[in-house]
Amino acid sequence: MSDVIVPGLIQSLIALILASTFMLLGSKRLYTCVRIFGFQSLLLALVAALVAYSTGKNELYIMALLTLIIKAILIPHIFIMISKKIGVKREIELYVNIAPSLLIGGSLFVISYYLAQSISISVPQLNNALPVSMSMIFIGPFMMISRKKTLTQIFGILIMENGLFLGTITLTSGMPLIVELGIFFDVLVGVLVMGIVVFRINETFETTDTDELRTLIG
Repeated sequence: MSDVIVPGLIQSLIALILASTFMLLGSKRLYTCVRIFGFQSLLLALVAALVAYSTGKNELYIMALLTLIIKAILIPHIFIMISKKIGVKREIELYVNIAPSLLIGGSLFVISYYLAQSISISVPQLNNALPVSMSMIFIGPFMMISRKKTLTQIFGILIMENGLFLGTITLTSGMPLIVELGIFFDVLVGVLVMGIVVFRINETFETTDTDELRTLIG
């Protein structure tokens, strides 16, 4: 029975991960972005746990637990704490509006789908995960350049990392545990450092809008 249920659950979770990526593209509120990222990370943790159950690779359970603690709980808490400190509650201005952003995101997914067709994967249950993973890696940089607030641009990096994590599970059923531990803590330290930098920028210049910060050049 589990041979039927588990693959179906994994496919449903992958579809939700893709949907959450587009929800991030279509959101202007910072707190909404934080919650969506936490939800996406929770979905990734569940995918890792189900793949661990299917393949018998117990180290994936540790990766799932770390994803849950660091990405789904700790990082969203850090974002909310920083946003309260600098008084940012919503992302009002975008370089690219929501409708074109969703259209570009859809185009990137189509490109990713065709690129993924020529790549073989190690876990059959994840046959739809690779195009989702690749599209997240492409959408991440687009999010970084399409948002004006420096704090929300960080989500682009985090979406890329989530895409890489999903791609790692898809192609290799996970990298060696010591490598994954290093990546997880690099992400956590990176978010902390970027949060401190954003806080200092806001404290010094009283804004985190990149348009206004460009006027300071020269």
